[in-house]
Amino acid sequence: MSEQGIPLNEFFDAATAPRASQEVERWRNNALYIPPFRIVRWRVVDEQWEGRTAIDALVVVEIDGSEDFGAAQGVGGVNALDNALQRVLSKHFPFLEGVRVMESYTHRGGEGTAAEVVSVQKFSDGKHQWSTMRTSRDLLASAWMALVDGYEWIVTNSLRKKV
Repeated sequence: MSEQGIPLNEFFDAATAPRASQEVERWRNNALYIPPFRIVRWRVVDEQWEGRTAIDALVVVEIDGSEDFGAAQGVGGVNALDNALQRVLSKHFPFLEGVRVMESYTHRGGEGTAAEVVSVQKFSDGKHQWSTMRTSRDLLASAWMALVDGYEWIVTNSLRKKV
């Protein structure tokens, strides 16, 4: 249920319900599933100096037993993480070049700054749309998990179609 008491399957239309996270979670719970990439670590640095701002992200992934990284700047931490993750993954999965986060929502429910955050990411590759949703007490962590779900979903589905 959403905070307004609307069931989530009614809150989203059928084309954009956050089913991709649910599907990815089912895959991850299957002992036979081998993810196309593994997140080793990630970091966001948000600096301000002399009236200027820089937000940088670094993402390290493991693909086929080898580590690779992507670094990028963004207009916020989530955008920087998205840019860095797409940069590193696109080197290994070129079909990701056209994938974009079309909409990004975060909502903190409850009292105070330590309340749970819900992050929804809506993706498109120009042909299809899919959505992810994750929760955490950390805003960046919830958005990050939703981003990873979205890229894992499209990579896994794309690779399965080629086999």
